[in-house]
Amino acid sequence: MDDEDGERRVRAKQAGDRVEEVDRLRNLPDCLLFQILLKLPTKDVVKCSVLSRRWRNIWRYVPGLDFECRDFMASEYYDPSEFITMLGFVYRFLGFNNESCLEKFKLTVNWYEGVVLGTAHFTQWINTVVERKVQHLHILDKTWGMDEVVIPRTVYWCESLVSLTLCDVYLLNPPELVSLPSLKVIVLDAVMFDNDLVFEMLISGCPVLESLTVNNGNLKYLQVCSQSLLTFTHVEDEGYMTVAIDAPRLEYLRLSDKGLESLIIECHGSLVKADIDTVFDFSLKNEFDPNDLPTTHMIRDFLVGISCVKDMIISSSTLEVIYDYSRCEKLPLFCNISFLRVEFTDDRWEMLPIFLESCPNLKSLVLEFCTCPEEEKVVILPGPRRFLTSLEYVKIVKSDSEEEEEATEINLELVSYLLENSAILKKLTLCLGYLRRREESVILRKLLTIPRLSTSCQVFVL
Repeated sequence: MDDEDGERRVRAKQAGDRVEEVDRLRNLPDCLLFQILLKLPTKDVVKCSVLSRRWRNIWRYVPGLDFECRDFMASEYYDPSEFITMLGFVYRFLGFNNESCLEKFKLTVNWYEGVVLGTAHFTQWINTVVERKVQHLHILDKTWGMDEVVIPRTVYWCESLVSLTLCDVYLLNPPELVSLPSLKVIVLDAVMFDNDLVFEMLISGCPVLESLTVNNGNLKYLQVCSQSLLTFTHVEDEGYMTVAIDAPRLEYLRLSDKGLESLIIECHGSLVKADIDTVFDFSLKNEFDPNDLPTTHMIRDFLVGISCVKDMIISSSTLEVIYDYSRCEKLPLFCNISFLRVEFTDDRWEMLPIFLESCPNLKSLVLEFCTCPEEEKVVILPGPRRFLTSLEYVKIVKSDSEEEEEATEINLELVSYLLENSAILKKLTLCLGYLRRREESVILRKLLTIPRLSTSCQVFVL
């Protein structure tokens, strides 16, 4: 039997009883086939070499390499021969057809107990793919600091680079200016820098940068100045730092930070979506001090900076800071917000009305509740509640982990506020998780007793 008979075939019925075999893979042009295989991990591409003569060496021509060290080092204990096999495989791939350009190079370095990998080989591979004009470079170090992968300085002048993803690696200080004229996407996860200036130089050398993500690095002062940036994500699980963003075209902002010593945002009204979860530096001070003018001004400038958003996700911790701030200064109006989602870590929703009054054009509201360990919370003072003149859709979601009886009571209090104050509300949905039939019937009976300002409002319990 010819090797080609081993290829996948698709049977297509024609008119009458005639059946013709159509080999769709064989008829694909090489350029299209290579692009399909580029989407697969290299180990799966190599497995395809057994399909036929045509596929025997096809992995060599795929313009990208995507592999993990453990793809070759599969033994329970470290086997030096496996590491040598991996080195030989990569060097053969990079040396074959070496005048062609590479679209993607993704390397994931895994940890092996008691083994120090030859990371100098990794640096040499990165230098080689830069010479081959790589477009997408992803380097992920999963050795938990046991083997330090160093990104060579040649990356700073890779004119072909379109996306750069680095995880838990060390980024050297560039000896001169950075030039990355094609780089649009940067993801930096737990990257170690020589100093904060390295990061600033990296960003300044990317004139067409559109998306930037910075997670849990060693930066203390994160300054982003970009005329082209559209999306920015910053996540910091520990530590306190200064974040300064000057991006006049910024459309999406996500901040998740346990504490910010300082926050400056200048986006000149371009912001469309924001996802905010930060308590600024109150985790150090434990409470809001209206006499702390620098912090008060920081919050004011931040709120003004994001007041143009149309779509917002906000944590209850941030909402609590905003509530505290509102007790000494008036909140700016969020006139463009049409969608708002608030993620509560407790059941104290009473601080919500203050913020809703600053959203005169809000149409959709989603409230998600989950119970977290008890923490010291701010005292919420009761105040007048005004009509919600624009709200049309509300969804309230309670986690299944909460006590059903308690969840029922608190939800109904919140529901009463929304139904009694929303003039044009069309639909309110309660997602309360699993409820026994008895509790469900109690909720439905209580819902019928709540007066509704909107005569067209429908209430659903899921």
